[in-house]
Amino acid sequence: MRFLIAGATGLIGKRLLSVISDRKHELSILTTNKDLNKPNDYFNVFYWNPELGIIDENCVNGVDVIINLAGSPIAQLWTRNAKKSILESRVKSIELLNKAILNNKASSIKQFICASAIGLYKSDSNIIHNEKSKDFSNSFLADTVIKWENACDIFKSSNINVVKIRIGLVLSLKGGLLKPIVMSSKFFAGTWFGKGLNIYSWIHVSDVVRAILFLVEKNSSGIYNLVAPNPVNSKSFMLDISNKLNRRIILPSIPLKLIKMLTGKMSELLIFSQNVSCEKIIKEGFKYEFKDLNSALEDLLK
Repeated sequence: MRFLIAGATGLIGKRLLSVISDRKHELSILTTNKDLNKPNDYFNVFYWNPELGIIDENCVNGVDVIINLAGSPIAQLWTRNAKKSILESRVKSIELLNKAILNNKASSIKQFICASAIGLYKSDSNIIHNEKSKDFSNSFLADTVIKWENACDIFKSSNINVVKIRIGLVLSLKGGLLKPIVMSSKFFAGTWFGKGLNIYSWIHVSDVVRAILFLVEKNSSGIYNLVAPNPVNSKSFMLDISNKLNRRIILPSIPLKLIKMLTGKMSELLIFSQNVSCEKIIKEGFKYEFKDLNSALEDLLK
């Protein structure tokens, strides 16, 4: 089986690349870095630039599964240009991949898996969101995710199974939110926002990769929430990290009003509360390696 991965240099992409290589599958990657666009002993490398509409259409040759993790980082200052880049880098990447497929008459792609985000869901601790939930957030992030996911449906006309994976808070010490939290906690600077009751639907980076490959093996289609079975509130999250590091939390909590005043609409990235269910993928047979936060932190902070 040959995979084409877009966004292979990101947090999930690097881990996915390593696991797929270990399993001896054939690999191609798309990169916006021209310096990486060179022959490689382990995988084929193709250059693209979604925002400029550039793609090497040879990237889809012989490919069975496309995994699209590409997109401008969400965690950046939301200026007008940044918001445009966040949206267009996602939608245009899908349009370019579809163009490459349509222009390749010998295309044999069976499945298209695209990263999405639980940021789509309404921030409300009292709602448990499954894949059928229509309680969406009225926010820039949700609007981006909706347009991102809708763009993926274009592949259905080519009889390609489309999978949209709504990924939660990914835990890894190589990137994401956990790394700065651990660093601040080590220096007794960790705390939570408000009462710390907002819900974090998290997932270990290893389980993200395992879940993606599980969906490949089943040739699945549809929407899947990729979160661990046991979400926690932000206060418990911080306390568990501090306990694992043998550090006390000595700072008071940060008032929500202060966060909103300092970060504006970007505050949704910090004080979101989404209780998300992963029952669908569990019922289909996926087994999590890290079901609870304690086991995940023991692995990551050992």
